[in-house]
This record gives sequence, structure tokens and C-alpha cells, in this order.
Amino acid sequence: MFQNVLNIIVTLCNINSCACQATNYVLTITQTADRISSMKIAAVIFDLDGTLTQPYLDFDKIRSEIGNIDGPILEALEQMSPAQQQKALEILHRHEQEAAENSSLNPGAHEIYVWLRDRNIQIGLATRNQRSNVEYICKVHNLDFDSIVTREDGPAKPDAFPVLRACELMGVLPKETLVVGDYLFDLISARRAGAHPILLSTNENHTDFSHEADYVISSLNELPDVIEGYKSERVKR
Repeated sequence: MFQNVLNIIVTLCNINSCACQATNYVLTITQTADRISSMKIAAVIFDLDGTLTQPYLDFDKIRSEIGNIDGPILEALEQMSPAQQQKALEILHRHEQEAAENSSLNPGAHEIYVWLRDRNIQIGLATRNQRSNVEYICKVHNLDFDSIVTREDGPAKPDAFPVLRACELMGVLPKETLVVGDYLFDLISARRAGAHPILLSTNENHTDFSHEADYVISSLNELPDVIEGYKSERVKR
């Protein structure tokens, strides 16, 4: 008799435990769904060369002309004497101006620009380029950004500053902003600022840093799906 009662108690406890686990699971799924459904994308910040425009700058050639530098050019300039820096900047500016004058938009750039405008999603630009070239490209390709941040404005990517400043100018929060770029520095800058990094896989070495992106897309035409929250085989996180 006592054993039968004990067995009944144990069975009831197991049923209650399973019910609690199921309830907690449902709550977790519901809370996750609520977070996803309530996510708002208010702005998209683009990189310039290699993202909105087709890659043109040959950084290895620029480094070779400057001489005796490795790695990122802007960071190398900071280690130079004033005279060396002036000469290096002249070389860099010449290449950047040539790239601007020969610029062409990446496939899907115009379409995504119109798509974002139609949905009142703000559009920003954050680049390591100089402002005069950005303004030239905007004029040639009839682009109008809600915020533009260049290297003259403060620390360049991968610092968080360009993304934070662009968000500030647009009056949006980083957590409701996508940052689209083709290089590691774009992704790191977005992550440091608390924005959502999206990698455009036009860089031949993109697999080396694709793990830093929330999404990896092969064309700007795929961006609407990302914004709408649709999942695909390119989802990285």
C-alpha cells in the first residue's frame, strides 16, 4: 500500500516537472519571437568603395608608391614625420580622386537606395575616404545621404566613432541600425558601436572575417530580405 502511494507521488512529480519544462520552453520561444518581431531598423549606414561603388582603389599599389609601409594606410600615416606624411597624403589623394572620377555603382546600389527611401529608412555613409571625393561621387550618381562621416570628422573605422556619429546625425540608435560594408573594419566598427554588421562579400578575402557579420550577402539586392528579417543560407549568426 505504502509503495503504491509512493509510486503515484513520484509519477505526479515527474509529470509536473515535464509540464514546468514545457512551459519554460514555450515562454522562451515566445519571448524570442517578441524580440524579433519588435526589432526596428531605422537606418542603414553604407561603406563607400567596394560597397556602394565597385572596387577601384589598389591599396597595394598605393602602399608601394608611398614606400616602406605595411598594413592600413591611414594608420601608417600617423607614424610618419610631417614631411613624409605630406608626401604620402599627396599620393593617397591622387589615387582617391582617380577612383572617384572613375567610380561606378555596384549592382543593386541604386535599387536599394530607392527601396530604403520608399520606406522612410534613413541612409548614412561612413567611409575612410575624404569628404571632397564623397561629395563628388554623390553628385555624379545622384545620391543624397542623411549623414556622411569621413576621416576628416574623427577617428576612422575600425573605431566605433563613424557609426556612432552617423547615428547621432540621423537621430537613431545603433541597435536599430545596419552597417553594410565589404571589409573587416566596417564590421568591427559596427560591432563596437552596438549596430548590426552586414558583410557584402565582394572582397576576395571576405571568408577571413565573415564570422564578424550578422549576415553575409553577395549582392545589395539581398538587403531587403535582411531588413525584413528573412533567413537564408547566408545567415552567419
